[in-house]
Amino acid sequence: MKPVRQVVSRSKGRVHGLYYSRKAKRLLPWESQLERDALIILDLIPEVDDIAVQPFKLTYQFDGRDRVYFPDILITGGFGQKVIEVKPKRDLGKPENLKRFPVIETVLAEKGYQFEIWTEDDIRREPRRSNVKSLSPHRLSASPKFCANRFRGYLRSSGNCLIRDLVEIIGDEATLEDALTLVATGQLKLNLDEKIGMMSTVELVDEGAGK
Repeated sequence: MKPVRQVVSRSKGRVHGLYYSRKAKRLLPWESQLERDALIILDLIPEVDDIAVQPFKLTYQFDGRDRVYFPDILITGGFGQKVIEVKPKRDLGKPENLKRFPVIETVLAEKGYQFEIWTEDDIRREPRRSNVKSLSPHRLSASPKFCANRFRGYLRSSGNCLIRDLVEIIGDEATLEDALTLVATGQLKLNLDEKIGMMSTVELVDEGAGK
């Protein structure tokens, strides 16, 4: 899905660019570093199947006038479709935004969309930010040989699997980096809100749940 609005830098010196999404299989434009960081996170959340930027134009009534809203990000998955508004806290607290975003949320809900606002507190919270930084470089890497059935067998006998165990399952002198590649490429998942290490628990993406 191509953006319906051209992404531009609204102010002098503002940073903007393109991010290649593994989920979307295309370059996605971003208008701020906060948006870029949100895209990187979404690319690593297994429940997210697709990501689109500025996907459509929404017309809504606010203060007696027709207004136009371009969603920052639209994600799709088993949960349905969710619009994510990326907004710095300093902007979110502005009186107009405090009034208009509930209106936008209501209009989107009527059209079948969920709505969330992500600030820097959501996007850059630790340890998720550090975990994403560790995983992201591996998202386009070639995966090590991995037998999902052997992994399931280990889970049946042991109840859970740590990265330490996963490295042994992969074999061939596998390393932590190999385990991270399996997570970053969407074959396995772990809790991004717990610091990643050899004692982290990993699951198959199609088993279990949770962001």
